[in-house]
Amino acid sequence: MRSGALIFAVALAALLSCSYFKKKDVVVPPPVIRYMNLKAVYNFVLNRNRDALDVRIKLDEKLSRMKEVQRELDEPATDHVALLDEYRRLDSELSALKGKSKYYKGKILSLIDRAVKNVAKKEKADFIYNIGDELIYAKKEHDITEDILREILRLEERSASESR
Repeated sequence: MRSGALIFAVALAALLSCSYFKKKDVVVPPPVIRYMNLKAVYNFVLNRNRDALDVRIKLDEKLSRMKEVQRELDEPATDHVALLDEYRRLDSELSALKGKSKYYKGKILSLIDRAVKNVAKKEKADFIYNIGDELIYAKKEHDITEDILREILRLEERSASESR
C-alpha cells in the first residue's frame, strides 16, 4: 500500500516537472501609469462649493484673530479679562468651524475619489500618482488632472439633476 502511494507520488512529480505541463511564457503588458495634481483638483472643488469656501474663510479669519489675541495677552497693559473672554469665544467658534470643515473635506475627497476611479477605469490605468508624492518626472501626456476635473463637473451635474 505504501509502495503504491510512493510510486504514485514519484510519477506525479515526474509529470509535473515535464516541460509539457509547464506554463508558457506569457507576455504581460506594462502597467498603465498616470498622475494628477491632487492639490489643484481639491482647490477646484473647494472653490466651487460656496458653503465649504465660506467655512474655510471664517476658519482662517478666526485663527488669525486668535493669534492676535494671544499676542495682546502677552502685553502687560491690556485688559486680560476681556481678552480671555474673547479667546474662549474664539476657541468655541473654532471648534464648530473645524467640525464643519472636516465634514466638507470628507465630502470633497469622496467626490474626488469617485472621479479618480471613473477616470482610471476609462484610461485603463493601473496606477495614478499625485504629482507631489515622490513623482520625479512624468510626461505631460500622462497627466489626467483635467480629465478628473471634467469628471467632477459631470458628477456634480448628475447629482444636481437628481436632486431636482
